[in-house]
Amino acid sequence: MSIFIVAVAVGAAVAAEAKTNTEIKMLSEKTLKNGDDIEFQLKDAQGKAIASQKVNISFEANGKYENYSVLTDKDGKFYLVLTNEELGDHKVVVNYYGDNKYNPSKLEETIKIVEGSSNTEKTNVNSTASTIKYEDTNASKTHNNTDEPLYYDAEYNFYYDQWGVIIGGQNDGADAADIVQFYREQEAKGSDSLE
Repeated sequence: MSIFIVAVAVGAAVAAEAKTNTEIKMLSEKTLKNGDDIEFQLKDAQGKAIASQKVNISFEANGKYENYSVLTDKDGKFYLVLTNEELGDHKVVVNYYGDNKYNPSKLEETIKIVEGSSNTEKTNVNSTASTIKYEDTNASKTHNNTDEPLYYDAEYNFYYDQWGVIIGGQNDGADAADIVQFYREQEAKGSDSLE
């Protein structure tokens, strides 16, 4: 009888530790223009979107990698806006490191930026996905080349003006307090989507 109980206990422990596999897909075309979005989606093995998860994007530009931290929206989608990038091929590496429920996944793609600028109207303005550039050494300390100062939130890695409006990134124009509240709610849920 004790052998059966031990076997059941071990089986339950293994089942509790099992994680769901994940996959990252690029939804955009591989040939893009400045102003276009590179759109991705994070899903589980059953094809279900995974929301509110932190994903890292490395974008190769001028021989250096620009690193971005992204939070998936309710549809598991996230994106990177191309701005003033050189024409030609660029490598994009996307890493999801997983959490206590999901296994990690990785995607590597090469995109080509061609001449011209995007004429497409942004359709994802209501997205809750968040792209935040970190270690941005080129970020301006003033807004629109004026003497108006920008402030930096080191905890959540974004710049905002004196009125609390986020400047730059995917949340450009959003209320900084709302974004911080959203991040804190995610942390309170015990999600590993933010570190």
